[in-house]
Amino acid sequence: MLGLCPLWASAQTAPSGTLKIKLFKSGKADATLIRTDTHAVLLDAGEVDDAEDILAYMAQKGVRKLDLMILTHFDKGHAGGAAEILRTVPVARVMMPDYERSSPTRDALREALEESRAERVYLTEDTAFTLDGVAFDIITARRSYYAEDEDDDFSLVTRLTHGENTLLFAADIMSDRMDELLQSGMDLRSDFLQVPDHGRHRERTEAFLRAVQPGMAAITCSKKNPPSDEVLAILRGMDTRIYLTMDGDIALQSDGQAITIKQ
Repeated sequence: MLGLCPLWASAQTAPSGTLKIKLFKSGKADATLIRTDTHAVLLDAGEVDDAEDILAYMAQKGVRKLDLMILTHFDKGHAGGAAEILRTVPVARVMMPDYERSSPTRDALREALEESRAERVYLTEDTAFTLDGVAFDIITARRSYYAEDEDDDFSLVTRLTHGENTLLFAADIMSDRMDELLQSGMDLRSDFLQVPDHGRHRERTEAFLRAVQPGMAAITCSKKNPPSDEVLAILRGMDTRIYLTMDGDIALQSDGQAITIKQ
C-alpha cells in the first residue's frame, strides 16, 4: 500500500533505476503510463476507445496490474477509458479529485469502481508519496467553485521528481488554477511539462509557461484539435523542445540525471 502524507512532507530520496513514461496518442485526451522499477501508475485513461491501446501496451510491457490509477478529473477525455481498464486488470488504488459531476463517464466509472477491488481515494488536500525513488506530488484545487469550466479547473496536477529531473503534468487546468499555482510560492520550474488544457491559450497561460520554463514540453492534441499558435510561439521563444501527440506516442525515460524522449 502507498503511504500518503501532506505535500510538503514529501521526502527527497535518491533515484532508483529508470523512470519510464508513455504518453499515448489519443487525440484531445490524456493517457500516460508511468513505470518505476517495480510499480506501474496510469495517469488518466483517455477516452473509451483508448482503453484497448493502453491495455495492449501494458500487456506488451508485461504490466499485469496497476498499483495506482490517477484520474485528474472526470472529463470523458481523461476518465473515459478507466471503466474498461478497471474491469480488465487489477488496480490497487484509484486517486480522484473530490467534486460532484454527473455524466455518462462518471456513471460508468462509479459502476466499475463498485465492481473493482480498488481502493478509492478522493483527494481533498495535496498528497505526496514515493515509489522506487520517484517522488509524486499531487496538487489539488483550492476552491469549491471556479468561474470557468469547473470540471477542468478541479484537475489534479501531478509533479514527479526523479533525481535531478522534474516533470509536471498539468492536466486541463485553466487560468484560475494556473493563477493558484503561480501565487502558491511553489517553484514551478520543471524539465518537462505536459502543457495544460491541450495547448489552448488562456489568460494566464503565458505567465504559467514562463514560470515553469520547461526544456521539453508535450501537448496532447489532434489534427482536428491542434494547440494554439500563441502557445507554440511562447514555447519556441523559450527554446523549449515541443512534442505533439498528434504526431504519435511519446516515450520519456529518466535515469535521474537526464531525460530522453522518443517519438
